Amino acid sequence: MKRNFWILIAVILTFTGIDANAQRWKLRRYELDFGISAVPFYGDIGRANKPFANAFNGLRPSIGVTPRFMIRQDLAVSLDLTYLMFGGKDVEGETHGRVYSFNSNVFQHYARIEYFLLGTAGGLGGGIYNRRGMVNNYNRLQVYLYAGAGGILSSAKVIDEEGNEPIDNPGYLPGTHYGFGFPVGGGFKMSLDPRWSIGLEMGYHFTTTDLLDGYQSDWSDYKDTYYLVTLKAVYRIRNDKRGRPIFNKYYR
Repeated sequence: MKRNFWILIAVILTFTGIDANAQRWKLRRYELDFGISAVPFYGDIGRANKPFANAFNGLRPSIGVTPRFMIRQDLAVSLDLTYLMFGGKDVEGETHGRVYSFNSNVFQHYARIEYFLLGTAGGLGGGIYNRRGMVNNYNRLQVYLYAGAGGILSSAKVIDEEGNEPIDNPGYLPGTHYGFGFPVGGGFKMSLDPRWSIGLEMGYHFTTTDLLDGYQSDWSDYKDTYYLVTLKAVYRIRNDKRGRPIFNKYYR
């Protein structure tokens, strides 16, 4: 009888420990990504007939931040706030006699939902440790997919071979324009310690606008699209039991 009692106690403690570990993610619901991106752009100006070469035609860097909130261990919502620079140049003989180049400044603001194929808790890669022992049982490697929707604010300038704006061309529409975008993609993150991770993300962005490069061609009915390849540093922010972020304490 006494033996059965201790077996029962051991089983209860085991399952209590498993449940406690499973719930620890609730104290780490918030994250903040800092990203540097490369932006291959596909619009009217550039080498649209050669997609691979066009990916490097006027390639520009971009920067952004992405705050994130974990709804569940495998599901999160985030806000993508990124300043983008687009660029491109026609190649003579490939664009119906036109040789333009452009530079564009863009601010995208998307709401996203992210699903973790490898969730934020459990086995792969083992736990994270400090001098006191195991900090958590989070995966060192996380893999996720995302989709979103939001707005794109853009302003572009186009010039011809002589460095002049083609004001007389009815397809050139300078000024500020607004459209909508729909990103889809995926990425992975690798934990360095309880606070920091690094990651790589790639997404394809559909848009409702044809003016990200400031020009609408009579030879194409397609909307502008672009890829975003982003290297990220991710900071985890602890929260209290009420879900409020704690900014003045490190992970324990």
